[in-house]
Order: sequence, then C-alpha cells, then structure tokens
Amino acid sequence: ATFAGNVGLAISQILILCGMLQHGMRQTAEMVAQMTSVERVLQFTQLDKEGPFESEVNAKPPATWPSKGKIKFDHVYLKYTADDAPVIKDLNIIIEPGMK
Repeated sequence: ATFAGNVGLAISQILILCGMLQHGMRQTAEMVAQMTSVERVLQFTQLDKEGPFESEVNAKPPATWPSKGKIKFDHVYLKYTADDAPVIKDLNIIIEPGMK
C-alpha cells in the first residue's frame, strides 16, 4: 500500500528537483553570455593598431582644397551584393555648394 505521505513527499522532491534544474540551466546560459563577452574583449585586444590621428605633412591636401563643395552623381547604380539587382538605378543628382 502506498501512503499519502510518501506520494506527497515524492511530489515535493520532484518540484524541488525541477527548480534546481531550472536554476542550473539559467546559470549555464548566464555563463555562456559572460564567456562571449570575455571572448569579444580578447578579440578587441588583438586588433591591429590604427594609424596616427594626424596625417603626414606631405600627405595633407593643399590648403585650397576643396575649392567648391559640389557633389555630382551621374548614372549611378547601387546594389547590396554583386549578384543582386540594383536597388538604386540610374541616379542623376547634382548638389550645388551651399545647398542643404
């Protein structure tokens, strides 16, 4: 014969075990997220250094450059990848200096 007390104890222990498993899974997911952050920081520390902020004296453009701020697009086609169809087709626009 099964006693009601034993059944209640079994159910109670199963619920406790489920809670412990849920907590373990949550901690595992948090650890994976933290390790991903550590991995990103390590990758960042291994990046190549950027060049100097200031350009070399010989590499600077002339003081008169640019003489005017005109922007001209003449028959421009733009697409995301080489295999895609153009998303912008035959764009022709001139932005004169001083235009907003």
